[in-house]
Amino acid sequence: MDVDVVPGSVTHWTVTIDDQRRLKSAMVRLRLRSRAYWVLALGLPVLLTGALWFGMHDPGLGPGLVSGAVELGMTVAVGVVFLAFSLTTPLWTVSRRVEREFPVGATLVAWATESGLGMRTLRRLAFYPWSRLTQIEAGPVLVRCRQGGPKTLAVPAYLPAGPDEVARSVDFPAQLIGPAIRRELAARAGREPVETPMFGDPIVVDRALRWRLVRAWLRAQLGITAWLLPAVFALNILLLLAGGSYRMAIPWLVMVLLNPLIWLLSGEGRMSGMYAVGAPVVGSMGQWLEIQGPWGSVAWPPGWLKLRRLTKHTVTYEMLQVGPDGRPATPTNLDKRIIVIPRAFLDAPAPAVSAEV
Repeated sequence: MDVDVVPGSVTHWTVTIDDQRRLKSAMVRLRLRSRAYWVLALGLPVLLTGALWFGMHDPGLGPGLVSGAVELGMTVAVGVVFLAFSLTTPLWTVSRRVEREFPVGATLVAWATESGLGMRTLRRLAFYPWSRLTQIEAGPVLVRCRQGGPKTLAVPAYLPAGPDEVARSVDFPAQLIGPAIRRELAARAGREPVETPMFGDPIVVDRALRWRLVRAWLRAQLGITAWLLPAVFALNILLLLAGGSYRMAIPWLVMVLLNPLIWLLSGEGRMSGMYAVGAPVVGSMGQWLEIQGPWGSVAWPPGWLKLRRLTKHTVTYEMLQVGPDGRPATPTNLDKRIIVIPRAFLDAPAPAVSAEV
């Protein structure tokens, strides 16, 4: 990490319960203003209830099993349940993510350099080049920086979004962006950065390596679900076809075909920021697990990482979650955080990475 700090720019912020509540409210409002939130929250229930209504009128089920009023009531009930789930789950997820990323009592640090903005949170170091941060919008709770480069609908895995993530914006807590950092943001954001030297021999990501990284992420993120869910769907399709219910089998067939595509797009989205095809990337494991690329750099202390899988080409870690005392806790399936690196990074000499600024 670059520690050539601009004098007076270092800002320390200790999270209070009021800070956390304000951040939750602000992040939920941002989610409600997102077009993608409403498209998914309203579109999925309509598709699912439409498929259910289509399947209920399958001639293979036989006439007169239930009345039209019962069919309509069942469809509306299922639609309401799906709608409530799709509306509340993203908001609940954002609130939980604020609690995990900004636990009460944790101290975060931010600083400005000639090259970009550095930040140390409870679980990682991050460095954002000035060229990635544009269109600064400073509010009482959040300082929003639009990110240059490709856009995505994926929800950031971190708060604030890491420089390695393909996110529409990075939303920093206002208390963490002090006056000196704000002046640097206003003067430098969106401009060409000062070249930051890479520590070590870079690996140029090709499509074969990218595909291995995506597969490793999917294997760790989905686990047995990747095999069990399609098997259950396929079995249900066979039973419906055996009973002559061809129309009811169509929605299940669509889900069988769509699930792998959605999972693949999710894996590509998570890997595309850090491991863009053709981009040089440097990584090493020492006092910190550090990865550096044209997008900036991130580093995690090994104490927050749990090794999940080691293969010939990739290494998979799971980020431990924050316990009530602010220390690492046993990971659960509620909000997995998977980190995948090329195996070559383990053999690279570790640079001197410091959390002190």
